[in-house]
Amino acid sequence: ARKDILFVLIGMALTIVAAMPASAAAGKQPALDLPIDMPTGTKTLALQASPKQSYALIVDRIVQLGGIRGNISAVRTIEGPVARRTLLVDSTETAKALDATIGQRLAEAGFEPLFTCRGAACGPHFREASPGYRAAPSHFDAAADDQTYRAMRRSGAGAGADEYAAVQIAPDGPLLAVQFDLARSEPRRVAAISVTAAQMARQLKDKGRVALYGIFFDTDSARIKPESRSTIKEISRLLSDKPELRLLVVGHTDNRGSFAYNLKLSERRANAVVDALVSDYGVDPSRLKPLGVGYAAPRATNANSAGRAKNRRVELVPWTR
Repeated sequence: ARKDILFVLIGMALTIVAAMPASAAAGKQPALDLPIDMPTGTKTLALQASPKQSYALIVDRIVQLGGIRGNISAVRTIEGPVARRTLLVDSTETAKALDATIGQRLAEAGFEPLFTCRGAACGPHFREASPGYRAAPSHFDAAADDQTYRAMRRSGAGAGADEYAAVQIAPDGPLLAVQFDLARSEPRRVAAISVTAAQMARQLKDKGRVALYGIFFDTDSARIKPESRSTIKEISRLLSDKPELRLLVVGHTDNRGSFAYNLKLSERRANAVVDALVSDYGVDPSRLKPLGVGYAAPRATNANSAGRAKNRRVELVPWTR
């Protein structure tokens, strides 16, 4: 019976490949390669790939009704290339054991955990919002207690972009169904947004603030990326040129995720900039005050990616005690 099932699955996979556009069949599809080797006996049931889309990555328990839309604080949106694979594994391993194997292989490939769960730990409404159920509900309708999920991130993958993996595993008859999604965030461009110390001084005088878009962080992190160094160096020059100047260093985010989450994230990022100025450039910490406001002061709409990019920024504001 298992052999008959596999023959049916192979036929379905061949039908999917035959239905692909010519560019995809020729190997030009924008799919991200699997970063690990899957166990022997793995078959690809479906592949959906896009060169650019928004992907909802689950990073916390799903506790509300309404799927992804109802659990926005438990989700991070990744914008860039996405590849979604539904796999079937002919294995004697349990879902828990296979999840551990895949997690170990991803860790060896440089991925770090963001969120892992099994059964009830995934939340009472996880199954309906899960990536496997959204992509192939008939293969992921097993009892929630039998399913596993993990989200992981690899920093600096692909020209400085971050890569994310979401892996869900569920029993599917004698096989194991695996939803293996990969999403890559698009790196921001630095060259067009550098600001000199002199330009900062003019904007502070004319506008009372300066918005900086040359300070970059890993997604959902306060770790400053190396390409931010030139902008932070210019801030230190500004403070050196104007020894009487004191600055509020204000972190801003877009509105993806809860307000409480973004408020804490913006505070941590503002603190990270102050720490870099003090430790790397010897700036007197008494001249700097970090502050995070989350998405309370947007510069543009948060309804599209261009607006959200404008809202993710660090601002300098003159500070008088």
